[in-house]
Amino acid sequence: MKKRNLKNSILVLVIFSLLFLAAAGTTAASDLEEITIGYFPNITHAPAIVGVSENIFVEQLNGIKIKTKIFPNGSLFMDALATNQIDLGYVGPGPAINRYLQGADVKALASASTGGTVLVTRKDFEYNSVEDLKNKIIATPALGCTHDLLFRQLIKDNNLNTNRRGGSIDHRAQKPATMVGLFATKQLDAAVVSEPWAARMEADLDSKVVVDWNQMPWNGKLPATLVVSTSEFIKNNPELIENFLKAHQKTVEYINNNPVESSNIIQKQIKEITRQKLSLEIIERSMKRTNITSELDSSVVQKLADLSAELGFIKGDSNLDGFIDISYLNKVTK
Repeated sequence: MKKRNLKNSILVLVIFSLLFLAAAGTTAASDLEEITIGYFPNITHAPAIVGVSENIFVEQLNGIKIKTKIFPNGSLFMDALATNQIDLGYVGPGPAINRYLQGADVKALASASTGGTVLVTRKDFEYNSVEDLKNKIIATPALGCTHDLLFRQLIKDNNLNTNRRGGSIDHRAQKPATMVGLFATKQLDAAVVSEPWAARMEADLDSKVVVDWNQMPWNGKLPATLVVSTSEFIKNNPELIENFLKAHQKTVEYINNNPVESSNIIQKQIKEITRQKLSLEIIERSMKRTNITSELDSSVVQKLADLSAELGFIKGDSNLDGFIDISYLNKVTK
């Protein structure tokens, strides 16, 4: 009898302990007082820049304090997400895909922008079609980056290849700032770059955009920037995620409905963050080549991953099943 009572007492204690832990976890999620959003001071991150500046996130998140963390590249962003320095934010598809396939906890919830990447040539380059890139010197910002993969698909679609893979195009990796000097000294014929670099090259060098953002592979539907978080944070804070995406969608609509005001906000915020001032003309031209949208086409993202694997930048399986979760976005936009 005593043994049975002891067992019952232990069972009751275990049940109460589990209920206490469950309640504690629920309280921690619902009582969240502050979140940290990560993003870059880039044109393609316009929803983050405008949403933070205009307090759209603050108003939608019911009093939760918003902290921000600015990043210079996707690798550092993904490090911060993995170590809980940020809770969610905006990053290019390449870094997010690579970390996911390496086993990291990352989920893509929405797009922030598509397009924004173009093929630009030196002003005296006689360009009529992609075939004119044969035996020319072409640059991309880095090997395996999103712009580089768009370039590889562009020439693949036209039965061309780079000298790195037995083709006729002299392909080089150069930082956009370096490309400007190479264009000026005629050491570079063309480049695939994102905005605002193309607009700056047009303004400063009379360079020509010969393949616009919506003429690039996949008709410009490849996300330039994704909204991402971790599955753990999403699971613990579903209401917050939904409200965040409501704010994100409101900001997307605000930018599209107020292009002049948005360009002014972006100009001001980029100057405050980077201490560099872009002219309104550059920003407005860049924004016309950047489609600000929350719509996320998972099939295009998968094609990007498959191409990256084909070219050897991703080792192993490129299957992105489980990477994208647009269920919260669908609730917001239905």
